[in-house]
Amino acid sequence: MKPTPDYPKIAQTLNIPDLERRLKEKSRARKLVDIRRALSAILVEQGYSVREIARELCRPHSTVVHFVQTHESLFTTDTAYQDLFHQLHHTLKETTP
Repeated sequence: MKPTPDYPKIAQTLNIPDLERRLKEKSRARKLVDIRRALSAILVEQGYSVREIARELCRPHSTVVHFVQTHESLFTTDTAYQDLFHQLHHTLKETTP
């Protein structure tokens, strides 16, 4: 089993208290959905399976597939999403052994 993302570090970077709980809730708030989407794309890059990511984020596997599929088009058109992705990517790179 792969290690879970460092949620406290991500929460600190993004200045969102209790991020892990909020990501795993049913909220469809745009900011949380974008974080889930970016986190899914990064975890796929790191070798996690879609099923592992779905389990980690408490989401259906089809939702994670959708996150990964829509990541690239959103990344190329939305600068706020690009910034979020880069912040997450940098934070996870720092915390991954």
